[in-house]
Amino acid sequence: MTRKTRNWHFELLRIISMLLIVATHYFASANFNIKSASDSSGTWQMAIRNSLQMSGQVGVTLFVLISAFFLSKSNSSPVRRMILLWIQVFIYSGGSLATYIIITKLLNKQTIFLTSRNVLASVFPITMGTYWFMSAFFALLCVSPFINKLVSVLSKRDFLVLLGIFIWFVFIWRILNPLTLQYFTDIGYLSTIYLIGAFISKYSILIPKISLWQVILVCCISFSICAIGTNYIETIRRLFPEFGYPANLLTAGPGASPILSVITGCFIFLWVCKLPSPGLNTIWSKSILSLSPATLGVYLIHENFIIKNYLWRFVFQLPEPTSTIGIVANSAVSIVLIYIILLLVSYVIFKLLVSPLTTQFMKFAS
Repeated sequence: MTRKTRNWHFELLRIISMLLIVATHYFASANFNIKSASDSSGTWQMAIRNSLQMSGQVGVTLFVLISAFFLSKSNSSPVRRMILLWIQVFIYSGGSLATYIIITKLLNKQTIFLTSRNVLASVFPITMGTYWFMSAFFALLCVSPFINKLVSVLSKRDFLVLLGIFIWFVFIWRILNPLTLQYFTDIGYLSTIYLIGAFISKYSILIPKISLWQVILVCCISFSICAIGTNYIETIRRLFPEFGYPANLLTAGPGASPILSVITGCFIFLWVCKLPSPGLNTIWSKSILSLSPATLGVYLIHENFIIKNYLWRFVFQLPEPTSTIGIVANSAVSIVLIYIILLLVSYVIFKLLVSPLTTQFMKFAS
């Protein structure tokens, strides 16, 4: 579906979703004293800080919901989308490796990342799982036409039952028994969100309008439950280690079941869906529509296994503020500043490389 069928509210939401993803990677990589202090484990301060990482899964949820909302109505083949995605991911992964080799040679530094595995990961990023989200999203594009056909024939009741089954297997079982039940996979995760987005798209008229205060309330409740649950899990881990509960069960990363993030993302998305259609001829809307295609590049840059090693090392080499307020303010400014820089860099790459190459491919394929 072309951009003309979308309003800039969704594109702004896409930009915000990537900001949330950058934020979670910032908190995951932060070397604050609270993270390294031996007496911080199991404290409320540590639980709250770790719970901030759920923002990235909210961003992932929003990103997939936006795609599902439109793609679930499409009957076209996903092959072209898959190839275009592969080209874009390769440009960033292969370009990052090439840039790394050139810079290390010019500076006469040791190329520690130049291994056979890393070369393959850069040349075949989708197959090698260089970016977990890109590999899972690529797989989702493969199966999306079949999901769409299933969705088109399901009644509302059957659709809700199917959604309930996916949510139970993917999220709930993970929470009830994380040690032995491993039905949470990246593809299952994105497929469940895709089904939710398809349901919202198909039955949007029947879904009640969500108010902004309700969205804020859900965000606060979800974060509070995440923080309380994360702190409680630390107690369970000490008293009953045989249950195998990971400390990040409700936040993000391996072993997590980010159902709270999915709930939060769904409420935000529903609120945006019910907003009045905006104007398209303002400077604000044109800027958003111009920047939006470059947002994926932000992820491909800062999550590249070479770049992120240097990026976060550079970011966290500065002195840490001594007060909690200082840390909060410094984190907020740093995240926004990092995101703006990454977005501008990605925008340049998109205009100079991604857009011309994908346009040439589309001309060749047509």
